[in-house]
Amino acid sequence: MSLPHPARPRLAPSRAWLVLAAVLLPATLPGCSGGDGERETKPRSNIVLITIDTLRADHLGCYGYFRDTSPNIDALAKESVVFDQAYAVMATTLPSHASMLTARYPLEHGILANMMHGGKPFGWKEGMLSIAQVAKDSGYATAGFVSAAPLKSASGIAAGFDTWSEPDGVERQAEETMKDVLAWFETKPREPYFLWVHFYDPHWKHRAPAPYDTMFHSDEPDPKLEAWLAERQVGEAAKRSNARKTTQTRKAINDYCGEVRYTDNQVGILLERLRRDGDLDRSVLMLTADHGEGLNQHDWTAHGLVWDEQLRVPLILRFPPAAQVTPRRVDKLVSLVDMFPTVLARIEPLGARSQRDFLAQSTGTDVLSPKFVERPLFAQRTGRELAEDPGEMYALTTREWKYIHEPEVGDKLFDRRKDPFELENLAEREQQTAVRVHDMTMVMIRGQKARGEAMGDAQAGEMDPKLLEELKKLGYLGGDDGRSAAQEPDDEKKSP
Repeated sequence: MSLPHPARPRLAPSRAWLVLAAVLLPATLPGCSGGDGERETKPRSNIVLITIDTLRADHLGCYGYFRDTSPNIDALAKESVVFDQAYAVMATTLPSHASMLTARYPLEHGILANMMHGGKPFGWKEGMLSIAQVAKDSGYATAGFVSAAPLKSASGIAAGFDTWSEPDGVERQAEETMKDVLAWFETKPREPYFLWVHFYDPHWKHRAPAPYDTMFHSDEPDPKLEAWLAERQVGEAAKRSNARKTTQTRKAINDYCGEVRYTDNQVGILLERLRRDGDLDRSVLMLTADHGEGLNQHDWTAHGLVWDEQLRVPLILRFPPAAQVTPRRVDKLVSLVDMFPTVLARIEPLGARSQRDFLAQSTGTDVLSPKFVERPLFAQRTGRELAEDPGEMYALTTREWKYIHEPEVGDKLFDRRKDPFELENLAEREQQTAVRVHDMTMVMIRGQKARGEAMGDAQAGEMDPKLLEELKKLGYLGGDDGRSAAQEPDDEKKSP
């Protein structure tokens, strides 16, 4: 386990569907109007955040998947508030996690890729607060355990953590990360604490350990899988534009399912430890993902774009009994920037001033408040620098429509009610709607950029050569997970 890091510098938030000015509602401050109206007293809770890299919501049993990939997560969901339509702001690891921890969009916090832009690494803006810093300033013990290079401390995301653990190499399997987590528990950390555990395994390369590596492979056809593929019109194989190796669809999905089941097992170990220590019912527990995965849907093997399968993620919030929040399913559209504003409205304030500052800077809002009004969700493609890069790509998701804006390619519009898998572009047929959502998207982009500019420039430094090499080994050549032809065929197992 890495030694605790010294204190880091503090991290430097339109119109709605009906009234665009209300798209980004101010976050509800704890203590104001009683959150979701379910109780008066708010306990001082531990906070446990579990993020699973590259986890599609629709590959979990609790989200309707036909395979038994997630028994532990499914059991957790039965005790929790489960959001059926939760979306990442970008299908890229570092920017998405930065948005979770700051409750701000990438255009606001300025981190647009895993690596660098213009030859410089992305950095934290002066004055921008991470929830870890707020917890630390409020007397919480803070500990972070991450599993891959994009989230190493050199990225700046470790700000506010007293204890920090990261892989020595490019990545590590979930059980290696859990060894450090369990060792941390043995030190009997003071309460309350803020614990973040990040698992990387569902990310390419899909090499789960036995018996998970073959758990979903069979010589016999799987009728349910065939129906699933046909419904989404997924082809037999696909390859990245900058890679020569073809990815076979069924093998990729079977391998991916094994990784999800393996990671679920490790989540179960963490949950059992929390129960054994009596911490689970003294904690608010959040389980989510930074983004999903293409798995050859829309002819895209990985992530980084704005298709639904790359942006829709699980979001499961288990509150302590004292919070008196009823487990239930929530169908409203929510963004990962809403996660912490929602949680903070239902537990005792971490620290009045620092929490107030965090919520004042945030774009996210309390989505369980009776005052919450569903608004369109904004997302964008990863920022990267490759020769074949098609340029900017933005998405707006409403209850009825999914709009994709590609200035250099052409826009797309999908009817989510009739076409949930985004197969038929209606931009020409529904021109009036396309213009309306286009205008909304432009207002949101301008607003986010203005708020980002108001915070000043990010504190970019020089890229650590070792980290740069590690990111390249993971395939992050230009900002997302684009892989070179030389790296794609490599079948080595994941680094321990």
